[in-house]
Amino acid sequence: MNHIIRSTTGAIVAGVIVAGCSTSPPASEVAAAQTAISNAGQAVDHAAADPHVAKYAPGELERASDSLRKATAAWNDKHDLPATTHLAYLAQQRAVTAQEFANQRASEEALTVAAAERDQALSVAAARRAHAPPVASTTGATMEQGQQSLAGFSTGAAKLPANAMPKIDELATTLKNNPEQNVVIEGHTDNVGSPEYNQALAMKRAETVRDALVSRGIDPNRIAVRSVGEENPVANNDTGLGRWENRSAQVMVGGMDAGMVGSSQGAGAATSSGQGEQGAQSGKKKQSEKQSGESGKNEQ
Repeated sequence: MNHIIRSTTGAIVAGVIVAGCSTSPPASEVAAAQTAISNAGQAVDHAAADPHVAKYAPGELERASDSLRKATAAWNDKHDLPATTHLAYLAQQRAVTAQEFANQRASEEALTVAAAERDQALSVAAARRAHAPPVASTTGATMEQGQQSLAGFSTGAAKLPANAMPKIDELATTLKNNPEQNVVIEGHTDNVGSPEYNQALAMKRAETVRDALVSRGIDPNRIAVRSVGEENPVANNDTGLGRWENRSAQVMVGGMDAGMVGSSQGAGAATSSGQGEQGAQSGKKKQSEKQSGESGKNEQ
């Protein structure tokens, strides 16, 4: 197409000159027609040389070429200067539009590809930075405490990210092989949105992880959840990678009473477990009474 258009453009200019010699229209009209058609031809040639136009705007380029052919015919056949300049103008504008549209589409596609590559790179980088020994041994030995980060929740969402599934499967296996251990799940967010919204969203993320463990056969009485929201971020919110890591649920496993772990907001404000805080506090009171006669005073 490029060769044809360039050849046509050259022929157009020559045709204008020949027409000027054979029919002798006013020199000013010949010059005006030649300039209009030449400018349009250059615009069409320039658009045709852009590979993005061939990919994203071939229809508009064809319309520009058609207007250029009509402009040539209007001058060569009738010496109609107004029609010639109007059609040449249309050809030039359509060629420019074809390039602008094609380049916009190319930029959008490049951004889409770059975003996908960035997300993949962030995921890999976060996985490397968060790499740690397994939460607990599957041999049955008791682990005092371990932590696992489930990062990469989508902004404003509580649905588990795909990269969290293997970790949850591993965690469920660990808990099944260590029945004396409990788990506390702490929901986090980045700093996008209001603190109140993020507090609720973080709780939903923690509850989503809990539900995933329960669906894998873990007793809900062994699981406590709490919300940290955007407070105490695990990474820097000034970077995309940091915000990606903060959209997370932090899972802590150990030989602790899940129900006794309080909320970061204050007693009972955003903490829940299968057995409930009241039952857990009762258990703590009974244990404390066996150890000290001052337990009643301490509970107050």
